[in-house]
Amino acid sequence: MNENGCGNCPAGSLPYTVRPGDTLWALARQYGVTTEDIKKANPGLDPDNLAVGERLCLPQGSEIYPMCRIGNYYVVRGGIKFAAIAAYFGVTTDMLYKNNIGIDPDNLYDGQVLCIPVAPSPVRIEVGGGILRVYHKNGGRTECEAEGELAGSSCVVTKQLDIGTSGARILNLSDGGAISGRSSRYGGVVVPDADMDALFNLAPVGTSVSPR
Repeated sequence: MNENGCGNCPAGSLPYTVRPGDTLWALARQYGVTTEDIKKANPGLDPDNLAVGERLCLPQGSEIYPMCRIGNYYVVRGGIKFAAIAAYFGVTTDMLYKNNIGIDPDNLYDGQVLCIPVAPSPVRIEVGGGILRVYHKNGGRTECEAEGELAGSSCVVTKQLDIGTSGARILNLSDGGAISGRSSRYGGVVVPDADMDALFNLAPVGTSVSPR
């Protein structure tokens, strides 16, 4: 467990929360590993009875993602600069580079996936009354429509990025729930896909999420 009370997977594996329709065979194929690799990484797993919401650690096959110990991912978009990403998350550019060895900080490209070091979250989230609100440390606030409610207060435990064709983004919560886009198939608190794309980058692991 880290300082935010959010679990993690060993280095070399990706955190993943089971979604409707997932099978061990399909996950192995999607992530470029074998079913045996997944079973070895998850002792006690019942491969024939994956439960929606169950947390797995998936070994990394091909280098689709950087080696990110707790799945605190960020997807580059809009021509943002390396230094601006570091500043937003409250880390140094050196820390950010050391978590993404081999990248060119001066030539980031749209869709590139970065691993963000964990630091105090720059935002907090509240959900209720059909609205999801993001409160920023600088006093700003953004919001979008949301379907579903929270059972109680929790935090973002992992950030799940679909490597398939849907590009779905999911914020998995410490209480077993999730915030997801409409195309994710996951459910939980659901927001429009465009808003989910933005929220995925705004809210790092450890972000507090509470009902209004």
